[in-house]
Amino acid sequence: MQFMFRKQSTNIVLIGIILAVASSGLIFISARNANEGWRNIRDDVVLQLMPATHKENIDVLHRPFISEVDVGVVIDAGTKYQFVNSVMLEEWNIDEDTLYAQASNNLDAISRNIKVEVAQASEEDETAKYVIVELDDGYAAARLLSDGVRKAITRELGESYIAAIPTRDFLIFWHKDFSLFDAFASQVQNEFDQEEDYPLTPTLLFVDSSGIQEMINNEL
Repeated sequence: MQFMFRKQSTNIVLIGIILAVASSGLIFISARNANEGWRNIRDDVVLQLMPATHKENIDVLHRPFISEVDVGVVIDAGTKYQFVNSVMLEEWNIDEDTLYAQASNNLDAISRNIKVEVAQASEEDETAKYVIVELDDGYAAARLLSDGVRKAITRELGESYIAAIPTRDFLIFWHKDFSLFDAFASQVQNEFDQEEDYPLTPTLLFVDSSGIQEMINNEL
């Protein structure tokens, strides 16, 4: 059975995501050797998912996510879009934890209110609901990293569910007991195979309160 995500009739709804931000924030104290570069750029760094092979080809800061995908940080400012590398970190005189914390906060900030598609594949099946995040800002898949987004999906699908990130600009969630599980998994593979510019992975992910786990052969 072949299933095309985009051919299903869906209703676009707005999920309001309330994200708590620590009141203390990140404090940068002026000092003789403080680097103005970081203060000028810190609001423009965002978490981004990238193929794990990127680190083999370019100098790029990375943290492991799953076997085929790493978490990097990009500078996204106007026409400038660039992955952060070790040289930049030294120039800004900050550590990696500071960079990733700020990039995570910025991802949360652009994810507070996003439009997603919530659809029901079968009116008779309570487990047949799925949620699609398909945005053109370059961070659809990366929003899987946002606690606020995952909590919003929990309200739609329950405490545990399946997620897929076949491309940078496409993120889909469905119920763990979905009767069309195999059809959706097949379509995720198709999305990955057909993507020329920003493929990520056809591997499915299991999400629950403990975090995100990579599935092997579509099983935990």
